[in-house]
Amino acid sequence: MNAAIKNFCIFYKEFTKESISGLNEVYDEDAIFEDPIDKIEGCSSIQNYFSKMMTNVTYCRFNIKDIVSNDEQAFVTWSMTFAHPKLNKQKEISVVGVSQLKFNDRITYHRDYFDVGSMVYENVPVLKQAIGLIKKRLVG
Repeated sequence: MNAAIKNFCIFYKEFTKESISGLNEVYDEDAIFEDPIDKIEGCSSIQNYFSKMMTNVTYCRFNIKDIVSNDEQAFVTWSMTFAHPKLNKQKEISVVGVSQLKFNDRITYHRDYFDVGSMVYENVPVLKQAIGLIKKRLVG
């Protein structure tokens, strides 16, 4: 396995407010990060984005499932488990996703694909009820 991918997996296994300071060991200075919420350019900007995200998170862990890679890019499937005091009554939330990674000696491009609805919207009481009704109507 490529060293950049190995470092990526180790970094995300236990994702904490404190571990974010080591982001520059995993990401290139000019790295680009995209997810369903935003697009960020530059390692320091990615670091700020993650720091803001983690402000109220109780904990966040990634369980790496599968890795498919070649010499230039990889796709990593994962499940993320986290707790947030303002979501799901502080109970654990699990989200599955996949990361597309491009790299040289560090990650130069990282794009996450996941259902932001199952991560956030379905864990806010008023929105959860509305989404439940919409899903029920879709199924019949």
